[in-house]
Amino acid sequence: MNFKQLIDEESQDTNVPPADVRKVCTGMLEHFSRLIEEQQNFVSPVITLTAVTTPARPAAGDKPAVPAGKFARMAIRQKPPGAIAKPQP
Repeated sequence: MNFKQLIDEESQDTNVPPADVRKVCTGMLEHFSRLIEEQQNFVSPVITLTAVTTPARPAAGDKPAVPAGKFARMAIRQKPPGAIAKPQP
């Protein structure tokens, strides 16, 4: 699924105009990016994002140097079936 498909699907599921869904989704993704940069975690009823920094590695033999990197591990929070329902129009 790409970003446009996500926007279209959420717009249909919630009866919110695609432009509004796009603004909210883009804002959330930008916020997640800042959290990862700042090494802060995110917890919601659906997912948990854990910020991780990989250390830089010097060049070794044929392998080039690798700069430090930042990413997030995502864990899906398990809920009983039907516990998280999509909004009904």
